[in-house]
Amino acid sequence: MIQKAMELLYLQYYQCMEVVHSDKFYSSYAEEKIRHSLQVAGAGNYLLRHIDRFKNKSPEYIEMVRTAVLLHDVCRFTEISKLFKGIKQYDHGVAAYEFLERTPLFDDIRIRLPIKHHGHLIQDLYDDDEYQNLPDELREEVKKIAFVVRDADKIANFKMITHEPDFLPLFMDINRQLTPEDLAISDHVKQNAFVENTIQKPFYTVGDRIALLLSWFMDINYRASLDYCDKLGVTTLLFKMFDKYCGDTEFKLKYTAFIQNHLNTHRFIE
Repeated sequence: MIQKAMELLYLQYYQCMEVVHSDKFYSSYAEEKIRHSLQVAGAGNYLLRHIDRFKNKSPEYIEMVRTAVLLHDVCRFTEISKLFKGIKQYDHGVAAYEFLERTPLFDDIRIRLPIKHHGHLIQDLYDDDEYQNLPDELREEVKKIAFVVRDADKIANFKMITHEPDFLPLFMDINRQLTPEDLAISDHVKQNAFVENTIQKPFYTVGDRIALLLSWFMDINYRASLDYCDKLGVTTLLFKMFDKYCGDTEFKLKYTAFIQNHLNTHRFIE
C-alpha cells in the first residue's frame, strides 16, 4: 500500500510541475511540498514507533496509518496548480478526501477522514457528520490516527521554519526591512490567543504570524511529538523566533508564559 501511495503522490507532483514549471515561485512551492510530504512521513514513522497505542499493531495496520500520513497533502499539488491559474477557493484536505474515495486502494475512512480535516481545527473533525455516525471504537481509532497526521504535519513545518530559513518566507513576510508596525500584534490576535486552540485568521502582521506558529503547540496531541520537537531543537528555536518577531512586549511575556504552561501541564497522550 505504501509504495502505491508514494507512486500516487509523485504522480500528482509531476502533473502539477507540468502546469507550473515555467514559474519560479510555484515550481519552488511544489518542490517544497513534495519534500514536506516526505518529511511528514518521516515524522509519522517516528511517532508510530514511540506512541504506546501503535507499538503492538500489525505491520498492515501501521502501513495503513503511514499511508494516511504520506497522502495528507496529495491534493496540495492540484491546489498549487489552481493558485497558479488564479483559483483560490480550494480545500486540499477535502479534495483529497473525495479523491481517495474514488481510489479503491485508499478508500478507507481511517485514511480519508484524518486527511480531510488535517488542516482544519480539530473541532471540525468532531463536528463532521460522518465522523459522528461512526461506531464508538472506529470513531476513537480515526481520532487517534488524525492526531498522528496532524502532529507529524506540524513537526515537519516546525523543522522547516526553524532549520531551513530559505523557506521561512512561505510562512512569514520577512524578506524586507521590518518596521515596528510589522512586529505589532493585532487586536484580533490578542483577543483570541489565550484559548486552548490555535490562533485563527485573519493575520495582518509578521507579529501575528509568529504568534500563530507558536500557537500550533496548542494542537499537539502526543508526548512523543513534543519529545521529537525537543530532539530537533525546534521548541527552543520557536520561542527565540517569537521573541525576535513579536514587538509587543506585554503580549510577548504573557503568551510565552501561556504556551510554556501548556507544555508543562497539559496531559499529552503517551
